[in-house]
Amino acid sequence: MNRATRHCIANAATLLLTGFAFLLLFHASAMAGQLVVEKSILKKDTLWEGQVLVKGDVEVAPGVTLTIMPGTVVRFARIAPNGPAKLTTDRTAHFPRAELIVKGRLLAQGTPDARIIFTSAADDPQPADWGAVNFLNSTDNILEFCEFSYGHTSVHAHGAQMIIANSFFHHNGVAIGMKNVKGAVRCVVAVMYNRITDNGGGVLFGKGSTPTITHNEISNNKFFGIYVKKGGQANIRYNNITDNGKGVLFYAVKGFVLRDNNIARNTDYNISMLEGQEADVDARRNWWGTTDADRINALIRDRSQDKTLGSVDFSGFTKAPVAGAGLPM
Repeated sequence: MNRATRHCIANAATLLLTGFAFLLLFHASAMAGQLVVEKSILKKDTLWEGQVLVKGDVEVAPGVTLTIMPGTVVRFARIAPNGPAKLTTDRTAHFPRAELIVKGRLLAQGTPDARIIFTSAADDPQPADWGAVNFLNSTDNILEFCEFSYGHTSVHAHGAQMIIANSFFHHNGVAIGMKNVKGAVRCVVAVMYNRITDNGGGVLFGKGSTPTITHNEISNNKFFGIYVKKGGQANIRYNNITDNGKGVLFYAVKGFVLRDNNIARNTDYNISMLEGQEADVDARRNWWGTTDADRINALIRDRSQDKTLGSVDFSGFTKAPVAGAGLPM
């Protein structure tokens, strides 16, 4: 081996060792920079950015704002259900595993290139590894350009007001849930321009909540796309509700109107009335994937299949998919 060859090998070894040392230093720096949040109550305005590990319930106290910066990744440890890392074991408004409980305000505004991620910290993540971003009697919240995965009900409004926009929900038990709670603010939530796919269920609401659900892609959810329960009313327009177990479920709802959506190719039914849904549903002016009225009716469970149920009025259906529904191309 000549001197030039030995010199090249030595230089290469030096570069390799330097690069390896840099990687170790970078990894150590990243680990050192991770914010670890134990079970706690945030009592003053707080900012999260970078890598955040949540190891128990974290409450944003009334009057306090938690701001999460674009590109932040919030991981929830898989804690023992209703164990010592929980702030409460009240099961009426809480979930068994770790939650971000918002009684003040949450501003989580990412960007298209730097989404804010809420997910599991487990090496083998599963739906319901963590509980929820759980809003209780809270107003003026914004969730935009976020991504939610492996939660129980990844965003839940218990008497709260917020905007949920341009976000991605996948592999959760339920993506979004909401209901009014006695003594809390009226639950009003705008759900717009989101991709809600591959969850157990998409959007679930009832008990006097009045969401606006528009321009969403709600697809491939195992059990349902949208589930409307007793007391729920909504403006549900310009959504693609496709390829779910059931498209839209109704239980004990009165005076409901469903307009200008593409509701098609859902496995069991495009619309399914559950036992106790005695009132009719006005579902005119939607696209059902076909112009054959008999085929449309065959994928609707109502009085035509069970005399105890109300009827779905699907007359005036569109002859082609509703233009502009779902996410912008």
